[in-house]
Amino acid sequence: MPNTPDPAEPRTRPWVWAVYVVLFALSVPWYLPAGGPVRLWLGLPHWVVLSLAAYLAVAVFTVYVVARHWSAAPDAGEPDDPEGPP
Repeated sequence: MPNTPDPAEPRTRPWVWAVYVVLFALSVPWYLPAGGPVRLWLGLPHWVVLSLAAYLAVAVFTVYVVARHWSAAPDAGEPDDPEGPP
């Protein structure tokens, strides 16, 4: 039987992909005007702070999806102890 994704997995939910697309789009400062004044936030150019904040949001969202929406049950064919019996 081929591997078919479980309907409850996050990868089958379109909203998860939509959030990732938005967050990754925000992580690249293409939306800022070219040649505009560079403002410093926390001693860094503002575009660096915006990119780092977007990357942090991607990481936090990934943790949220794995913790709340990932329902992976252990396979019956795999032992609980990866090292095997003593």
